[in-house]
Amino acid sequence: MRIRNTSGTLIAAVLMFSSISTLAEGAPQGLPAEVVKARKETVTNDIHAVGTLRGNETVTLRPELTAIVESIAFEEGSKVKKGAVLIQLDDDQYRAQVKEAEARVRQSGAENRRIQKLFQNGVGSETDRDTSLAAIEINEAQLDLARLNLAKTRITAPFDGITGLRMFSPGDYINAGTELLELVDISRMKVDFAVPEIHLSRVSVGQPLEVRLAAFPGETFAGKITAISPLINERGRSIQVRGEIDNQEGRLRPGLFAEIRLTTSSQEALTVPEEALIPQGNQYFVYRVKDNTIDMVPVKIQQRKDTRVALSGPLAEGDVVVTAGQLKLQPGSPVTPIFTDGSQPVAGGDNE
Repeated sequence: MRIRNTSGTLIAAVLMFSSISTLAEGAPQGLPAEVVKARKETVTNDIHAVGTLRGNETVTLRPELTAIVESIAFEEGSKVKKGAVLIQLDDDQYRAQVKEAEARVRQSGAENRRIQKLFQNGVGSETDRDTSLAAIEINEAQLDLARLNLAKTRITAPFDGITGLRMFSPGDYINAGTELLELVDISRMKVDFAVPEIHLSRVSVGQPLEVRLAAFPGETFAGKITAISPLINERGRSIQVRGEIDNQEGRLRPGLFAEIRLTTSSQEALTVPEEALIPQGNQYFVYRVKDNTIDMVPVKIQQRKDTRVALSGPLAEGDVVVTAGQLKLQPGSPVTPIFTDGSQPVAGGDNE
């Protein structure tokens, strides 16, 4: 077994040496080095933030009257239309109040007609006439109030939305102001987040944004900024921003944690893998391979993104840079380039 393993290792070494020799044919022998070609890419300047999803509209329904729940006209978690009756409270008392107020209006009207007739015949006084007119107005106002209270026994949906879970049943005695039901419109989702104040000039209404959610790994949801707070948070020195995401499919829910990315600008830039950088003091360099020889090139970092770095300097698109083995190399050293990005050396031995 040991002899067989040794033979396999020797064969692999021979094949590797043969491959390296082929790449270096016509060029000086040198240490093998992994290389890639610098390429131009669209580099974006982004602002990253975290926030929370909210429904487009959210309301907690509460009764304005104290009454007994007579009937429930919705299913929990179901869609309802604006104006639909959701809860009917016992209205017997309020119907009786309406009838009483209507009777008073009729009575005051009849009284006013008698007084008007007497006044026209010179018998009644202006005071009696004015008092009867005021009584009509008061009774009509009381009738309007009684009808309004009767209407409040029907709790309706203020907008199209989805009902939440109820914690009451028909027959429950409900006090005015008791929280009965949540109604949420999730056709569009709002996302609230904060960005540092230094980015104020880079954020504007209508600006596109991307949202990632832990509940949907690998997916990105597109939206836009709809509002920016006019105030700066003095404690955190940040700006409150609100975005909006379309949710017609109803997949998203209020309360989800969101990671937001705002793209403020984009430009073409030369990029190389991050491992190609060689730090020296406050400067950065890359090893460029030219004619199978190492050339040390100073560069400036414009932006880091994922595993690549956008650079500026005397480097051009298509230049071959070393990504591994730099510690064994120095300017002027001959190398045998091994391309790891799928590209090929330029014919004639020039690896620019």
